[in-house]
Amino acid sequence: MRTSRLLPLVFLPWGIASAQTSPPASALSEQDFLAPMPIVLSVSRLAQRLDETPGAVTLLNRDFIRKTGARDVVDLLRLVPGFQSTTSFETDAPMASYHGHSTNVANKIQVLVDGRSVYSGFLTGSTGLGWQTLAVDDIERIEIFRGTNSATYGARAFLGVVNIVSRDVATTHGAAASVTTGENGVADLGLRLGWGESPNAFRISADSRSDDGLRKVYFNGGRAAGDNRVERVNVSSHFVAGGGAEMEVRAGAVNTRATTGDTESPGNAERPRYLGSRFLQLDWHSVLAKDQDIAISASHTHNAISDRFAFLDEKYKYALGGLYYGTLIEQEGQEANDALSFQHTLRPSEGWDLVWGAELRREQIVSARGFDTRGQVSSDFLRLFGNGQWRLAPRWLLNVGALAEHSDLGGDSVSPRAMLSWQLAPGHTLRAGVSSGFRPPSAYEKYVGYRFYDIHGQNPTPLYVRGNPDLVSETVVARELGYLADVPQWGVSADVRVFYERVENGIAQIKTIPLQYVNGDRYEITGAEYQVTWAPTRQTRIFFTQTGMATRVDAIATPGAGDGYMPYMDADRYFSLTHGIPRYSASLTAMHTLDNGMSLTFMYNTVQDIPLIADSVHLQSMQRSDVRLAQPFRLGGAQAEWAVTLQNLDVPYQDGNAHFYFDRRALVSLRVHY
Repeated sequence: MRTSRLLPLVFLPWGIASAQTSPPASALSEQDFLAPMPIVLSVSRLAQRLDETPGAVTLLNRDFIRKTGARDVVDLLRLVPGFQSTTSFETDAPMASYHGHSTNVANKIQVLVDGRSVYSGFLTGSTGLGWQTLAVDDIERIEIFRGTNSATYGARAFLGVVNIVSRDVATTHGAAASVTTGENGVADLGLRLGWGESPNAFRISADSRSDDGLRKVYFNGGRAAGDNRVERVNVSSHFVAGGGAEMEVRAGAVNTRATTGDTESPGNAERPRYLGSRFLQLDWHSVLAKDQDIAISASHTHNAISDRFAFLDEKYKYALGGLYYGTLIEQEGQEANDALSFQHTLRPSEGWDLVWGAELRREQIVSARGFDTRGQVSSDFLRLFGNGQWRLAPRWLLNVGALAEHSDLGGDSVSPRAMLSWQLAPGHTLRAGVSSGFRPPSAYEKYVGYRFYDIHGQNPTPLYVRGNPDLVSETVVARELGYLADVPQWGVSADVRVFYERVENGIAQIKTIPLQYVNGDRYEITGAEYQVTWAPTRQTRIFFTQTGMATRVDAIATPGAGDGYMPYMDADRYFSLTHGIPRYSASLTAMHTLDNGMSLTFMYNTVQDIPLIADSVHLQSMQRSDVRLAQPFRLGGAQAEWAVTLQNLDVPYQDGNAHFYFDRRALVSLRVHY
């Protein structure tokens, strides 16, 4: 039986509550997030029922996350409609993109961790390091908005937003430990300690995950194992002050070290690469009245990258006086991001819910090598936003919103959105709307000046990569029709999205001499995706997703005359842009729990016809099947669980890069909670 032809579907919670008006954020409790029709917070900054959001949302809860056996967030997102992912650390860090084109970065979606942006502006922009902020055991749920959301978050929310929400510190008292070991050098260890007296609570968690990376196969037939390690520590606390005001303070750090490069290539020598991040975040929330509250958030994030090796190509040993034999090839940089935001949520009248606010953000990148003549780039962002939902009639709901942004990188931008929902019958909601988004150029795309120096740090070469100060923001206009259904008597819920996304002024790297970035890509993405949950019994959950997409390219970016452009690359770029999204993808997740508590999970996903990072002129396909078996038990006075996970029961597949293969793996895990 061909699993890729299964019914189209997606993971959504089941059931629909009967209330017609969403509660204000101040009225939310834990039960709101556990209700049959959950409340989500990250779509419009309003607390909204899932059937009232202005677009398609996938919600992954802690039980689902735990039963997949995934070791990080990116590996989970391959089960979400429209997402593509790679587990490779060799080019940056594991990446996930939504309707994104094949690159080694994912710079067209916004990733939030507890509301804090973890988007890094270094290089062309990336969320790779941000995905690694939290260990899977520290995640409560993941809210995924599938579609442009610049109307809420501005720059970078170009094609979607993923908000990773950590577990409430009040629910993690006691000590917990976990260990995972298995093939391919997998060795993971996690520790957590929570304490405090209600309403004040504290938690500290630390973990490391390591493996031998993907199997690497290069054109010369050489093979080399990687050596990947992620180390994390996170501290969280919750306080209640006088008058009912609440404050949360979070701090953490993540280090990733990965082996990258080719053992036999002097131009890409094998070496360790480091990515690291540190952050401090403070969130303050106060209830002003029954239908009003305010929230203030401040954060500081520091990111660093270190990647260097000596260029030892023998043909340069005596050429040019030997000055460039052994010269240092490096990518080094420090990044500091500071953000301060204010938002006011209110209900001015029955049937109206509003949120408005402002955000100030400063991003500073220091890189002597990346910004050869500047050394550093500072960028300021000012955002003003407002979103509201208006109950036009008992069955009609209008979501409207807009964000205005000024930045040093992208200038002035405005992103409006309007979405109309109609509950045609209890448990059945139709939605239709239009929204716009933008992504300003990164500091690297706009100001990079990359060249090489000799072994004495002198005699610079001509520029290898050149920025373009005239770059403007790329934009997208999205139109969509949606259908959300919940049929509790059948145990079925479903979400269907039909979309049209028009991208203008797309930013592309052009292979001129030197390499440079220009605006000019213009293309359309059309397609449909859906997700369905079926619960035939209380102990069984089955999740299906399917996505079909096509791209029509109207124009590709080209440089000006006299830029040394190589016209033969036009065909390659056209092919890559046309096929930068998979023609078809699907996933199936089935979970069943026996009467004795033993759980069995089966996961399958396939991606058809997409080029990989290192091969933009050939289409690849993949499929992967995983199985997990877990049994809870008592260990003295502690709750414990052992689990066995088999990853990729199918044949090895190329993962992200044509040179990297994901082989079969068997893992054994043990978790203990006192």
